[in-house]
Amino acid sequence: MTTSQKKVEGVLGSDNYFHWQFAMRMTLARKGLLAHVQVVKDPAAMTEALLLNDMKALGMIAQGVFVEHHTKIRSATSAMQVWNTLLEFYNRTTMHNRVTMTRRLHEFNMEDGSTMARHLDQFDELIVGLQTLGEPLDDS
Repeated sequence: MTTSQKKVEGVLGSDNYFHWQFAMRMTLARKGLLAHVQVVKDPAAMTEALLLNDMKALGMIAQGVFVEHHTKIRSATSAMQVWNTLLEFYNRTTMHNRVTMTRRLHEFNMEDGSTMARHLDQFDELIVGLQTLGEPLDDS
């Protein structure tokens, strides 16, 4: 796999939030920045070093988002704000989101030229999304 293929898979688009979230958590953990999206910090207790690391985490997350999604996170001032904004947007449990995800499941087909591994990854992504929305899934 080339570097450009790895880069594209690690960028948040419209249909890969759950895959992206895991990959971004692992990237932040590897850089020692995961706490900036997991722990709410008291603004009064922020040191210059913590602020610098928070900006690094914010930058990494923003770089991992396709340009068309930048409007969702443009006004955020911390990594936690960006993380929560994306979480809220992609984990909406509205009727529209449930119907859209269910429709995607019913219309799910293997794309021409795609590998079986890619097809199964896309299916897993769809199932995780449905489970997050609380949709009951059975084996049929």
